[in-house]
Amino acid sequence: MALPKRYFEDYIALFPAEFQPFLTAKLACKKILEAEKRLKIPPRIWLAFLTPPALEAGAYVPVKCKRIWHLKTAMLKALPHPKEFLAVRDPLHSSSECVTLSLLETLYDLHENKVLLPEEKRYREWLDVANHFGLWKLRYMLEDAIFKTFDPENFALFESVVQKQMFIDQHLILSIRGILEDALSKAGIKDFSIENRVKNIYGVYSKVALKNKSINDIYDIHGFRILTSSEKDCRKAVEVLHKLWRHFPERYKDYIAEPKENGYRSVHTVLSCLEGKLIEFQVRTYEMDQIAASGPANHAEYKKTAKATVSS
Repeated sequence: MALPKRYFEDYIALFPAEFQPFLTAKLACKKILEAEKRLKIPPRIWLAFLTPPALEAGAYVPVKCKRIWHLKTAMLKALPHPKEFLAVRDPLHSSSECVTLSLLETLYDLHENKVLLPEEKRYREWLDVANHFGLWKLRYMLEDAIFKTFDPENFALFESVVQKQMFIDQHLILSIRGILEDALSKAGIKDFSIENRVKNIYGVYSKVALKNKSINDIYDIHGFRILTSSEKDCRKAVEVLHKLWRHFPERYKDYIAEPKENGYRSVHTVLSCLEGKLIEFQVRTYEMDQIAASGPANHAEYKKTAKATVSS
């Protein structure tokens, strides 16, 4: 069975009354982050996220919180020293829990308009760590949160640029999606889904402002992600794409055949679609997508937890 409906609410109720406003705010933040359905964080990490950051020596800690408290304590010690995690070569390493929790904590503090770390540089060091552990979704969320906190004017400007471009291209996106759904079905791929993805705001800013590119030169400002149930169907989907529209071999990346060191697997290809619009497509299985969103270690732990709750 799944976790009880009020599992996390009941957990924060274990702590003294003075912590309740703070923990209620963090629970609200958790729900916002979980609106991104692809982001699957193991319950133990969420519990650590919802544990007060500082309890006085000798303060009451519920018995069921002891292990969670150890994770929270480890995170607080590690937070000022992100580069230490870059020495870990295995993306399934147990320290991934501490990394994930650190990213969640910094996201919360930036969302609450606080500055937890002493300088912007230290926040950006966590982006490298997120990449290292394959925590792509959290990395992009944190990247935008840092941008919005430390450079709000440019964030607002480029957010409006992305929204405007998406509005201009919406008819193309709908047409491309319709053509693609029909072609994939005719190719015999029964179980697939197509998602339209939008590049994060800082990613657009870094290419336009930092690399002196025109907004029209950014082929991945928005794109498509095709998810299938098997690697075989991924290959079929890529064949369909390359038959539909002209592709660019120099921009073709097969991370399924040669995964990244952090466990990331997907095929990336850029196509010249309707009206010559350059769009990037990512093709991978549903499981590869979960790993891409939450990281290999978190995905493995999440699956293990799910099996345990079902069998209990």
